[in-house]
Amino acid sequence: MSDQPLLDVRNLEVAFFTKDGIVRAVNRISYTLDRGDTMAIVGESGCGKSVSVMAMLRLLPEPPAKILGGQVLFEGQDILKLKPSQMYTIRGSKMAIVFQDPMTSLNPVIPIGMQIAEAMQVNFGYRKKRALELTRDLLVRVGISGSRDQMMSYPHQFSGGMRQRVMIALAISCRPQLLIADEPTTALDVTIQAQIIQLVQDLQKELGMTMIWITHDLGIVAK
Repeated sequence: MSDQPLLDVRNLEVAFFTKDGIVRAVNRISYTLDRGDTMAIVGESGCGKSVSVMAMLRLLPEPPAKILGGQVLFEGQDILKLKPSQMYTIRGSKMAIVFQDPMTSLNPVIPIGMQIAEAMQVNFGYRKKRALELTRDLLVRVGISGSRDQMMSYPHQFSGGMRQRVMIALAISCRPQLLIADEPTTALDVTIQAQIIQLVQDLQKELGMTMIWITHDLGIVAK
């Protein structure tokens, strides 16, 4: 087995070019992450935590954002040099992210089951029936009934904790090697926070994923 790390971020530098001047959001951040490891990116709000991973996933709007320098080696390949079409195949199938606010990430007019099934159809070419069967299993795995009523429900019909479980199901639907959790428990009460953290830990062990957890809460990091 190769000694090469799964992820090797080298001197990543990101800035935003605005009408008021240049905002340097990420200033030469570097780290490595081996397969199966968990790493926390910790810092105060606005320090560039989320921007650093959004740049890595090539999800920042350019302009105003611009990656000024550095490398992001994923399985030895610098993904900052990939074409958008090439990067599209990596996001979801190899790298996935769970955002802080699922309501801005889930489509409000498409049932949650259809959204998860579509991801598997696009990435794996599954037929709709097979994708829906796997979606039902995924929802059960993250603690949501796999009934037809639940699968055909819309995001607004779920609580905040349940929506976050849907986002986790969507993120792991294509069995990514790297899962990024961008403050996924910030808007949840303490009890639900603990449930989501435990769920992610259990799924990481079960699926053998590598994990990046972004937070400003050292209590969450300790867990």
